Amino acid sequence: MAVGLHGMEVRRAPGAVVERPGVGPAPGALAAAVRAIAARHGAGLVEDKSLAIAVHHRLPAPAMQALRGALLGACAAHAPDWTVLRGRRVLEVKPAHANKGRGVDALMLGPPFRDSWPVAFGDDVTDLDMFDAVRRHGGTAIAVGPRIAGSGDLGVDGPETSLVLLRAIRAAMDAGGGARRILDLLRRGADA
Repeated sequence: MAVGLHGMEVRRAPGAVVERPGVGPAPGALAAAVRAIAARHGAGLVEDKSLAIAVHHRLPAPAMQALRGALLGACAAHAPDWTVLRGRRVLEVKPAHANKGRGVDALMLGPPFRDSWPVAFGDDVTDLDMFDAVRRHGGTAIAVGPRIAGSGDLGVDGPETSLVLLRAIRAAMDAGGGARRILDLLRRGADA
């Protein structure tokens, strides 16, 4: 399963058609305004994600806040149903209703995920809505690294530790065991 663009781009299985429920690309006037504002404020890179626009920067806090304010103004002027989400060194201009939590909710409604147990890994504030949704569906949220430490049901140091955990879950499942048991043991600090 893959959930992208704050949940509004969903692929239910490898190679399956990507679904984009209720979201279209940024209006042209908004996209043009975002590019102009980013250039004026010295942002490093504007990335058109089709269904959102990421403005990457390395600006100090006051300059980043000015950039964010200008982007919010552009949303108000050109697309009032769009907003700006702040991440680590990125401001993402996106539909206000779109987030990864909504994507998880959409996936959990039908096969093959209905009645399954979701597990989500995340490393930035853009993943917190996803964590909430995973918990609503009885699953486990795993915070990766220091940026959102403490926000998950379980925390791991970084991508390498995430990979070790995923391999342990896969091995247990291949052996007929349950991933839930492995994560429960990890939460209690036991060896998996």
